[in-house]
Amino acid sequence: MQIPFRVRPLWLTSVAVFSILVLAIGVLEIRHRSQYGHFVPYGLHADVTVSEGDTGIPGITQMFDAHLTNFGIFPETIERCEFVSDAGAHGVSVAYRLEQLDTGTHSWNTLLDTAGSYCRPYPLGIAQSKLVDKRLWPGQTLSIGSEATAARGRLKGETMRFVIEANGRQFPTGPYMIIEVARDFSRSR
Repeated sequence: MQIPFRVRPLWLTSVAVFSILVLAIGVLEIRHRSQYGHFVPYGLHADVTVSEGDTGIPGITQMFDAHLTNFGIFPETIERCEFVSDAGAHGVSVAYRLEQLDTGTHSWNTLLDTAGSYCRPYPLGIAQSKLVDKRLWPGQTLSIGSEATAARGRLKGETMRFVIEANGRQFPTGPYMIIEVARDFSRSR
């Protein structure tokens, strides 16, 4: 069957667009799998990244950042905190919990829950803040901000995760292990 001449450019354009879309999704899936160890789900999804940083705490160099990404094709309205730090920097954050795996019961215990206080001014942190509902567009990400989880106590060897809370829904990250501990100089003398 031969395609009429007028329909041929439209058909070729459709096939080209579809092929590029499939290729882009494939590249995204492979990249996400290599970086986080799992494939991208459709819709909102939380992941955690680890970076090296100077925390000012001896023995602690790893910073953990949980982020919520919209892998859907439509925007999602998300409640977020827009703030101005005491240094005058503008920022955006979402509510989250930090959880530790109880290996005996295989359940998660909450170590920190920011839901009730994450968007309130405090000294040496947030000078001004407000809760707003804004769209999270496809491909856009919201972060909790980096934190030095290992500095929260004797957590070396413990399995942790973040749970981002947005619009009454919970988005857990994959688990990660703490491999550092703050050096205690009082015992070394």
